[in-house]
Amino acid sequence: MILRFLRWLGFLKRRTAVNFTGQLVFQWPASSEAHYRLLLAIEETIRPGLGPIGLVDGHDIGAGEVNAFIHGDDPKGTFAKAMSLIQGKYDLKELMGG
Repeated sequence: MILRFLRWLGFLKRRTAVNFTGQLVFQWPASSEAHYRLLLAIEETIRPGLGPIGLVDGHDIGAGEVNAFIHGDDPKGTFAKAMSLIQGKYDLKELMGG
């Protein structure tokens, strides 16, 4: 009952099911907390900017690398849009380990 009321007020939103056909994985070496913070910042930049063409679906960390997962129907278009959102905003050389 309380959850329904909170949803009605707009505090809790139901996740809508999205069935994308492709997945992108942004992957780069990670050896510090700064790399993890960079991952989170990049996700937060891409998430609202993709609009209906893609969905940032989380990340994982381990084995000296970090991965961000993005789903979309047009992987090339989704990649191009994601890159346009982060280029110039973040040091992409850091993402490539150099």
